[in-house]
Amino acid sequence: MEPHVNKRHYERIPSVGESSLDDTLSVEKGTFFVYYLVFCVCIGGFLFGYDTGVISGALQPMQKDFLMSTRQKELVVSATTFGAIFSGFFAGLALVLCAASIFIIGSLVLALATSYAMLVIGRLVVGFGVGIASMIIPVYVSEVAPKSFRGRLATLNTLVITFGQVMAYVVNIIHSETESGWRYMFGIGAIPAFIQLIIMPFMPESPRFMIAKNEIALAKSTLQKIYGPSVSNEFIDNEIESIQNDMNQAKQGSYRDFLNVHNLKPLLIACVLQAAQQLSGFNTAMYYAATILQMAGFRDHQNSTLVALIVAVTNMVFTMIAVVIIDKTGRRRILIITMICMIFSLFILGGSFAIQQEGFIPKQELCQSYVSHCSRCILDDRCGWSIDTNSCVSLSGHNTSDILGSIFSGDITTICPAKPKDGLVTAVLLLSLTCYVASYALGLGYVPWVIQSEIFSLPLRGKANGIATAVNWTCNLLVASTFLSMTNVFTAAGTFWFYGCISVFLWILIVRWVPETSGKSLEDISSRF
Repeated sequence: MEPHVNKRHYERIPSVGESSLDDTLSVEKGTFFVYYLVFCVCIGGFLFGYDTGVISGALQPMQKDFLMSTRQKELVVSATTFGAIFSGFFAGLALVLCAASIFIIGSLVLALATSYAMLVIGRLVVGFGVGIASMIIPVYVSEVAPKSFRGRLATLNTLVITFGQVMAYVVNIIHSETESGWRYMFGIGAIPAFIQLIIMPFMPESPRFMIAKNEIALAKSTLQKIYGPSVSNEFIDNEIESIQNDMNQAKQGSYRDFLNVHNLKPLLIACVLQAAQQLSGFNTAMYYAATILQMAGFRDHQNSTLVALIVAVTNMVFTMIAVVIIDKTGRRRILIITMICMIFSLFILGGSFAIQQEGFIPKQELCQSYVSHCSRCILDDRCGWSIDTNSCVSLSGHNTSDILGSIFSGDITTICPAKPKDGLVTAVLLLSLTCYVASYALGLGYVPWVIQSEIFSLPLRGKANGIATAVNWTCNLLVASTFLSMTNVFTAAGTFWFYGCISVFLWILIVRWVPETSGKSLEDISSRF
């Protein structure tokens, strides 16, 4: 017997490209307010993307000024994620107006940092802003955007985040050879935040917030601005009533309701999807892209950052493709197929690193312990390759003229003797990395958020989304704070194979649990649990 479904507890969320009767009553041509909203959303999403992507190219230049250990590097990278998690305890609509100020403060602290402690504090502050941008801005958009425009704005926010990451990589390339260029990389992030700080105070509170404060007249006035003068008072009254009904239903749900199997299974599905999104290791490709490419043999920082740009552009382009094909292909189908491609790419990527680094050689206590394994030797900041002895030696106190490589501004860039297979191995490595990113963007990067919005009833949707998003950020923190340590212990090959094995396990759970939601009403989806 199918479980009873209360249809009043469900509201179908239109997918990209879908339309409804409300379209004729809303913003087919768009109002000034809506375009203004689009601009605000673009800045918020851009800041989110920029501040999460800029660390990739800034990490290596910072190392020259602060001589950080592996754990210190991981802490600088993961501090933003920790700040984002911490911001969840204080999130509220009023903080939308504060988000830009937080981005500015964080960017300036980073740009002017004179100590490692200031770096960590700056990253924490930026993370606080990122957390607000990731939670509050989408909520604000969902509460002020016209129904027919809501799905497109949510999609636009996702795309602009990836564009922000691309622009962060472009800025990294421009300042990669600049003295203390990392200061400019972080400081530039304050510019769009300053623009947002100017325009956000002119944005009204959402109608939902006004109704919660019993300011019905103000809510009607705001809705009139949203939909334009062409809609009737009856339509506005219906919107008010719809919002009130939605708020009443949301109050009906409690966390105890998740003890019911009917509600627990979709929550587990959402958490598994969010865990799979992060534990696949993708954000290591965003946070540590330049570092990974230096592991792959691109010893020059500018070259590694330039190639890393390919990773960001691939992510952006294939996210666009995902938006277009997701409704035609089906959420479950595209997720299962792209995860298979992603898993194969991870194993090929790990295999390429194993060949390139001549096996699975962890970080050694002494440079001499690397013996003749040059590729692994030069990944260690303490070591270089001796021309005379054709072996790994410590750079400290060693004659720089004997080190294979180049010296620029007192910094030694050590390399390995060329081998016939180097070109082929590097090509396979880059191809597998690109396929990994493309597969992720088509599936895990976008689909979990869509499915998550479609499997919960209104009374539990907000609470369930909060839990699942917390799982996402926690797994993000786990991956970001352990990647470099894992490559030291398990090597780059072992680390990517580890991500591949986890992805296989989570893929099995997804195949067994996740239903197809494309083209189905929320009550139909619920009946499957």
